[in-house]
Amino acid sequence: MELLHHPATQSLVLPPLLAWLGVWLLRAIAGARWAPLGAALGLLAALAVLPGFDWPALSRVQRLPWIVLAATVLAGAWLGIAPPGPGHRRLRGVALAAGLTIASLALAALAALGGSLLLAQLAVMVAAATAVPGLWAWWRPASGVRVPLAALLPMLAGGLFIAFALFAAQQPGPGGQDDSDPYYTPQWK
Repeated sequence: MELLHHPATQSLVLPPLLAWLGVWLLRAIAGARWAPLGAALGLLAALAVLPGFDWPALSRVQRLPWIVLAATVLAGAWLGIAPPGPGHRRLRGVALAAGLTIASLALAALAALGGSLLLAQLAVMVAAATAVPGLWAWWRPASGVRVPLAALLPMLAGGLFIAFALFAAQQPGPGGQDDSDPYYTPQWK
């Protein structure tokens, strides 16, 4: 198995590395206000590797990158429209990023215990990318990076969509049968 296609690399190495690169590039190019949005761009780049941008997106997993992309566009518009907040707040959004990271890790544990390792891996990807702007703002307060809710909107949307997909996967389809397997044909029909 190639190193890039290993689940640990795809969920624990690639998303934070790309998110850090995105935060660093946006801070250098557009300034500290836009820097946290680089984490969403890094998550999008990681989602391009797994599961990829497939169209038409027929499964829930194939829809996740498109949901995150739409939320990233909305987050960019929100950051562009909203006036910059006060810079004197002590935590600068670190607690919000940490809370969303912990919630995403809890979602990954629920998905793993619920039997969907793919959804667990995607939730860990969201958690790893969410942690980056919070850690950046916490470790480098002199950089001026603050993490507003708008910058975390793509990760929040991704986490909520994974939670919805996990919940929907646990529910049987109409008539009590599981519709997730298109090849399932009961023998008693």
